[in-house]
Amino acid sequence: MPPPPLQGRIRFESFDLDLRTRELRKNGRLIKLQDQPGKLLALLACRAGELVTRAEIEKALWREDEFVEFEHAVNTAMRKIRVALGDDLEKPRFIETLPRKGYRFIAAVETSPAEGSQSRADGDAGQAAPGPSGFAGQHSVDNAATAKNTGAEEASPLGALPAAESATPPVSAAPTFSLPRARARLLFLTVQGGYLAMYGAALYKEEAVREVLAQGLGGPAAIVAPLILVAAMCGIAVRLYLLASVGLNHPAAGAKFRRLFPALFVFDTLWAVSPLLLAHKIGYGLALGSIAPLAYLPFSQRTLIGSIYPRSQST
Repeated sequence: MPPPPLQGRIRFESFDLDLRTRELRKNGRLIKLQDQPGKLLALLACRAGELVTRAEIEKALWREDEFVEFEHAVNTAMRKIRVALGDDLEKPRFIETLPRKGYRFIAAVETSPAEGSQSRADGDAGQAAPGPSGFAGQHSVDNAATAKNTGAEEASPLGALPAAESATPPVSAAPTFSLPRARARLLFLTVQGGYLAMYGAALYKEEAVREVLAQGLGGPAAIVAPLILVAAMCGIAVRLYLLASVGLNHPAAGAKFRRLFPALFVFDTLWAVSPLLLAHKIGYGLALGSIAPLAYLPFSQRTLIGSIYPRSQST
């Protein structure tokens, strides 16, 4: 496929993309987008509704003699595009990912020619008056303005949004809380370290755990104590995974955590009552007071992951 045209604009929802400069604007406000993500967005938007394979992306964005780590470069570019558009990988509004195949731009688009020029699609549709004899195919700026004043829509090979829809003002998304990524990652890793310390203490003080359970539960302690120890071992494996994936900034860590969160929430909530095992030493008041922050930790982890890996950034 030929590269995207160097002139003209593409509009979708509240966004406007200049194909010549690859500047992306939302409601007139410039959205920061680097060169390679801009090229990729232009390529996908110009072929809206079509599957654009990764091989086609490679040919369109890089020269044959240019060496790049293609897979990583495309994934990085897609993450930046999703952040700029506020798109969700799991429920995309703009770009659909087809695993191991490529990407498809799924939003309805409206194209328009560059200022002072006439789009081929507009001429094919016959929406502008033809020029005088001897100047076929050429249209003056006055003719273009006349066609616009009469309400004629510019045709697009990719399909255009209805006028009523394009005129509808977009609904602004509600602002979300977000921390700086470096700070959020440090706090998240600190929480995982705290859980590791809790699990390690349960294994190291195995006999004390059994003794406390025997005093509080009696006979059932013989069943509950092994379950706690097994849970501690499983918890160590989970926390090491989270420490490694988030600490090394794996691009799929955010999506993996969100899929893991329901089970992790139940697991962490059960561990939140662990201070009761120390009630005979620290008192029931302090033990109960310690349960509250531990019960909140699952929610704090989800908030921190949202700051580190926004949903629109995961590919």
